[in-house]
Amino acid sequence: MTSKYWPAQIDEVENRRSLISEPVLPDNVATLVPRQRRSLHAIVAQNLADAEALIVRLEDGVAVADSQRPVIRDLYVQCEKQRELLEVTLQLGLE
Repeated sequence: MTSKYWPAQIDEVENRRSLISEPVLPDNVATLVPRQRRSLHAIVAQNLADAEALIVRLEDGVAVADSQRPVIRDLYVQCEKQRELLEVTLQLGLE
């Protein structure tokens, strides 16, 4: 009784091309899929959302050594400035 739902014999598997028999791609190789170009408005809106998420994360608290506190403070200040600029940019109505 032969059926496609039964397991194949071992000697058949080596000659059959399938995804399982294909070699795994190296770590430095990826499949590229062409994307549509995003509008500038969409990119700015995404960056604004990312900046706001980072600000919330920083406001929740970050555990660093005392010597690194000024770096985190500068990051927070720059994120606030970036958020302000991105909000103004979104109001321009870019296409």
